[in-house]
Order: sequence, then C-alpha cells, then structure tokens
Amino acid sequence: MWPFDIFKRKNQDSDDAYDRNLMRVAKRLRYGNYQLQYHYDYVTGYRNWSSHISNTRKFISDCARRCFGRRSCVVLGSGFCLDVPVLELSRMFDNVFLVDINHPRRIRQRIHETKNVQLVTEDITKIAAEALNSINHYKDFSVDMLIHSPNYSSANYSDTLGNFDFVISVNTLAFLAEPINAYLSRLRLIDDIAATALQSFLQQYHINMLPKGKSCIVSPISKRYYNSDGLQMYDHSIAYIPASVIRDPQTWTWNYSSDHTGRVEYSVKAWEY
Repeated sequence: MWPFDIFKRKNQDSDDAYDRNLMRVAKRLRYGNYQLQYHYDYVTGYRNWSSHISNTRKFISDCARRCFGRRSCVVLGSGFCLDVPVLELSRMFDNVFLVDINHPRRIRQRIHETKNVQLVTEDITKIAAEALNSINHYKDFSVDMLIHSPNYSSANYSDTLGNFDFVISVNTLAFLAEPINAYLSRLRLIDDIAATALQSFLQQYHINMLPKGKSCIVSPISKRYYNSDGLQMYDHSIAYIPASVIRDPQTWTWNYSSDHTGRVEYSVKAWEY
C-alpha cells in the first residue's frame, strides 16, 4: 500500500479497473515499444551514453542530498531506470516510488531486491487515456479538445506530489507527447502545428505539477543531427520551456546515436525547481 495517493483517482470503480485501463492505453500507444527502443539505443551506444548517464545520476544524487526530508521520493517516468540511481535513493529515503505507465519486466524483477522501492502504474501526462476516449466518442476530434479539457488541473497533482520530500523528472519532459502524437499521426488526426501545440502544453502541464522547492528536472532541450561528413543538418528545440523556469542549470551533450549515416545529439539541461 502507498502511504498516500500519488495521483487522485476520481470516478474509478476500482484500482484494478483503473490499472487495466492504463495497460490498454499503454498497449495502444506502444509505450513498451518506445521503452525497448530506448534500451536498445542505450545498449548499442553505451560508450556514447556513459557521460550522460553519469551526469544525470550524479545530478539527481546531489539534489537528493540537499533535501531536508528523508521520508519519500518519487521518480516520474522511470522506465528502465538507466539514468536513475535507484539503489542510492533507496538508502537516502524511507520510501522510493517509481512512476510510469508501463514498467519493463526487467525492472519488475529487479525491484524485489529493494524492499522500500515500489512501482506505481500511472499516466504522468494525464491525457493519454483521454485522447483514446475522445477519438472513440467524438467524430470531430481535435487536439484543442484535449488541451482545453476541464479535466486537467495541474494544481491538483502539484498538491498531491507536494506530499513527497523529493520529486524527480528524469529525461521525460521532452518526450511526453511523442507516443500520443505518433498515435494521432497514424490515424491522420494531427498535423505538425497541432503536434507542437500538444507537446508544449504537456511540457508546461508537467512542470506545473512539480512542487517548487523540492523537485529536480533533467531533460534534453534541443536535438541536433550531423551527416556522415560531420556537417550539422538541423538543430531544433524539443522542449518549450520559459527561460524563467530554468535557473542555474547544468548543461551537457548527450551523444544519443552514431552510425555510418550520421549522428544525433541532444543538448541537456538539469536544474532544481
């Protein structure tokens, strides 16, 4: 049992029914595929990823040490926990909660080794299930319908997350909308402008959820691609965050992938919020 609800679940017959619905959403939006691809990219590019993984874990650990409370810690978008110092956090806090809409089998098996670490199945976008339901129930579906839905009040979740002593958003912010946008694109229900609008909305919503003064964020901010000759082909923003939100950040380059066709890099920023 959780010491307190992480997200307030309203109008649900039972937690089991809610979890089954999340499993359906995760399957339809192919969250598992995204996680497996991420893990594959990590395995094939381990040497290139090592500095990014090390920087991320160190930043999280340093922030955790500055926390006043030691009762509880929550990680939003935990996935395979490649960049999360789970063992160290479990030694620093009484309870650690790893939150994701889909927990890979490897993590479910590994988590039994640490008694004070719990897996929580939850959609941190709070919009994935609504997107599927809207498509099924409304002929004139639009992204504006999602963005302006009265169901989303980040203040509710900020109040709930405020019960934790430390909240971590790790390499999640920039990719929140990716599975949803890809799904809507497959159905030809979204264009580039609407996709960017949804991405920006979810990112701002995510930030507003985080309790100020005891959160930390690690996220790619921009993406660069170089061709096989080393020439930069493009550099575009993938995180639409007001400059006022990012204060005294640490920055580094994440060498994401490299092969005979070229390489992809992310510019990463990490800051306390």
